[in-house]
Order: sequence, then C-alpha cells, then structure tokens
Amino acid sequence: MRLRRVELPWETGRTWTLIPLGDVHFGSANCDVALFDEVIAEIREDPYTLWIGMGDMVEAIAPNDKRWQAGGIDGRILSMADQDRIGDVFVEKMADKLRPIADKLLSYGDGNHEETFNTHYYTNLSVRILDAIGRPECYTGWAAGTEVVFNASGSRTALPIWHEHGWQAGRKDGAKVNNLDDLMGYIEGFRIYLYGHSHARLMKVKTKLTVDGSWRKLKAFDCYGALTGSFLRTRQLAELTGDGTLTSASGYAERKGYPTTSLGPIRFLITLRRNGNGVRSLEVRGVQ
Repeated sequence: MRLRRVELPWETGRTWTLIPLGDVHFGSANCDVALFDEVIAEIREDPYTLWIGMGDMVEAIAPNDKRWQAGGIDGRILSMADQDRIGDVFVEKMADKLRPIADKLLSYGDGNHEETFNTHYYTNLSVRILDAIGRPECYTGWAAGTEVVFNASGSRTALPIWHEHGWQAGRKDGAKVNNLDDLMGYIEGFRIYLYGHSHARLMKVKTKLTVDGSWRKLKAFDCYGALTGSFLRTRQLAELTGDGTLTSASGYAERKGYPTTSLGPIRFLITLRRNGNGVRSLEVRGVQ
C-alpha cells in the first residue's frame, strides 16, 4: 500500500466533486462504453471534478485464461489481429480514453484483472497506462491512503481518503455492507472509505466521536464508506444471426447468476466552509 498527498488551493464556498472510477472492464463486450464516455466528459468539462482509479479499468483477459470467451470481447477494441498484443492494445486504448482527464487524477490503483494479467505476462498495465498519460506519480497499487489538502495562507484543511480495489464476493448486499463497516472500523483517520470489485453501488454513513484539542468537548463527524459501482452489464441482450449464432456471448456474471447491478459511479461533493470565526472545515456529502 501507499500513502499519497495532493495539494489544492482553498476557495471558501467552492464545491468539488470526487468520482471513484473503477470496474470499467473496458474491452469486455458487456462494458457500457457510452456511459463510460459520459462520465469522462463530465470529469473533463468540470474544472472542480476529481477522480480516483479503483482498479479493473480494463478487462485484461487473454485466450489462455479460463475466463476467456472470444464472443465476450468487444471487437471494436480488441480485434483478432490484436490477440498477440492484448496488453499493448489495452494500454493504448485506455490511455486514449483517460488522457483528456489526466490532470484531474488523484490516485490510480490495480484491480484483480490487472493483477492477474501482470502476474502471467510480467508487465504492469496500470503503470504503463499512467506513463502513457503522463501521470506515473499517481500509481498506488492495490490499497492506499490519499490525503487531499486544501491550502490557504498557511492553513491546511485535509480530506483523507482510503481506497482499495477490494475482494468481496458475496451475492447479498448485507455481506458487502458488513465488509465495508469492518473497514471503516479497523482503519482509522479517514473521512471517505472506498471499495471496488463487487460491482455494487451503495453507500454507508458511520458517525464517529472525537475529542477536541483541549480535551473538553466531544465532536461528532460523519465518515462515508462506499462500494463504487461498475460499468459492466450483468446481462446483455443478444440477437440470433443468420448462421445460428448469437451476436454476443453470455458474460461470466450471467453464467454464474450474479444479481443485476446498476451502472455508473458514485460521487462525493466536498464543500469548503469557513465560519464567522474564520475556522475552515469540509462538508462532505455522498451521492449514490
């Protein structure tokens, strides 16, 4: 894991948007590329929107992988002629997608799809993508803490964020929420906790108590935990072709009977506040 700090200017009253972007599975025939493009456009067009890469950004499944299905690959992204350079194609085409929002990136981690591909092919897809978009310093591996610090006249107001790809495999949301609650309990000091991997999109608020510096007052504050969503359709409609085959293969999630999930990311709104005494604070709100 890694700890990373990003510094930004303080503007009282300004609201920033944070989008955890992951489980895109770019290259899968079941990836909603149009929705992915919409979110990229949203990030690009708003100067006060930031994002974190949550892993599984690319499908990264090769023909010798047990999960491989030729009909499960998006032919617009990976053609038959590209199958001897699959990693190169994923790097090139994901970099093309992310380059317009490279300047908004806070941190970028691996998922199990990148990790499995890297292990078998002695490469690192995430590092190569970040090199291609000019942001190699953003690489954080599997898990990380990223502190966003807003600076003003020597004063620093921090938003600490914990993010990792995750490992949850339960079919019921209750198990996923319990895992998220555990994470928020045993790793201290963060306002936002992010898990990917499960493809669920949900949010949990945990209220915590702290003591002020004079040891005289208790202060309650909300922490947000979130499962950050996906762009991979659980099921996709296929048409019967003239030669008796289907236009797309059933995906892994459909074959295993996983529940249908809503698509797209969650968002956090971070507003920079200053009270009558000049004390600065951050108001954090989650949008599921």
